[in-house]
Amino acid sequence: MSDPAVTVSRFDLRASSYEDSVLQRFLFVPVHQTALLVGRRILPQADAVLDVGCGTGRLLRAARGCYPAAELVGVDLAGQMVATAMTVTPSGLGIRYVQARAERLPFPDARFDLVFATMALRHWADPLVGAAEVARVLRPSGMLVLADVFGDCPRRHPLLQVVRRRRRLLAPPELTAVLADQHLEVASVEWVPWFGLPDVQVLGLQPIQRWATPVPSRT
Repeated sequence: MSDPAVTVSRFDLRASSYEDSVLQRFLFVPVHQTALLVGRRILPQADAVLDVGCGTGRLLRAARGCYPAAELVGVDLAGQMVATAMTVTPSGLGIRYVQARAERLPFPDARFDLVFATMALRHWADPLVGAAEVARVLRPSGMLVLADVFGDCPRRHPLLQVVRRRRRLLAPPELTAVLADQHLEVASVEWVPWFGLPDVQVLGLQPIQRWATPVPSRT
């Protein structure tokens, strides 16, 4: 779990230079591109899109081209990140930003077709509650795109520096259990390589169909 006060303080201090970070070019931009690819492949049309942990809004700005008619909303716990997002986002893109935490999303049930959470899960104070909130605001026909580094892999092992441990790691059992509790199942998996180990996994998650077609009774 992450301490919200520490997380907010750290990201508030980085907000003004966040867009210029080296990690933006080599990590976040490729992750965003892959997340949008996964989203469009499974859900090519959406009326409402939410980015949880939106930072300065880079993913949502790119999402406007993918979902030109959708309502785009970003939430972030750090107030300065939200302020920076508002500043760098052209008003014509029609993106709305809200300061909020993943564990308490200020939206009604079944509000969004598509929810993104890229490299944000690690900063949630309570991942179980955050996952429940995301599931709550997701429509039954919707999709969650979750991207993060889930596997543990020693960085300095000489063999792993040459043969990267990637491409077959799935989310850890504890996360899988949380997602199952929220009736979310993996529909798609992609990997984004970067200079760290292991690779970032991009999971496309959809609500499990809870109601099976009833079998006609024989009388």
